[in-house]
Amino acid sequence: MKTKKEKQFGNPKSFGEGVMFPKHLSPKIFHSALFIYNASSAEETKQRVEYCAKEIGDESMSFAMAMLMLPTLMNSMAN
Repeated sequence: MKTKKEKQFGNPKSFGEGVMFPKHLSPKIFHSALFIYNASSAEETKQRVEYCAKEIGDESMSFAMAMLMLPTLMNSMAN
């Protein structure tokens, strides 16, 4: 059975104030990557990439895109 603390782990509110995220692992990076990943078509993906780039800026967008490319890079390194 999960404890209350374990159940809250994925909830951003459970972190409270004072929790420092590395800039490449911040919630906005994850949310942007998930937003792009869940697009239903190539055209929608393109629109979401453009939207996120405007919203979060170049550096953060680079981190989000790197998160999306990580499985591909890992597979290419394994082969």
